[in-house]
Amino acid sequence: MEWNLANIAMMSEIVGMFAIVASLIFVGVQISSSNREARAATLQTAMNTEIALAADFATHAETWNNVLTGAPFSSGAEARKGIILYNIVMTESESRYHQYQAGYLEHGNWEARRSVLPQLVNLPVFAAWRTSPGGLSHTEEFLNLLDDMVVENSS
Repeated sequence: MEWNLANIAMMSEIVGMFAIVASLIFVGVQISSSNREARAATLQTAMNTEIALAADFATHAETWNNVLTGAPFSSGAEARKGIILYNIVMTESESRYHQYQAGYLEHGNWEARRSVLPQLVNLPVFAAWRTSPGGLSHTEEFLNLLDDMVVENSS
């Protein structure tokens, strides 16, 4: 094969094509790896949040027990503490909901939390929380999800 300008240009195009394909494969592998890392980080954050929630609930075990059982609160301060603890759970639940919607949280991780929400919205504290500043500070989409669960549970 004679190395004239046309042949050199043709060979350059072939080499360039292979280089582009190789770089696209490399970018695809990197994106896939980054997505796995982001999901792992999201899962770790969710687990860390669960540990922190458990510590908070252990610190305020009596109040949280009253929230979960519907027992009367001993004072207005305890009622406010109960609503705040409830709001922490709902805030963390909404975070998981939006992470799931954005594709960062696996289906099973969201479903584990979603399966608990119908029980939580049936608690007497839900109505007080729903109209509190904490309850009003959530997205309309998440609040509609909770309200739909209340309707489903009442039927």
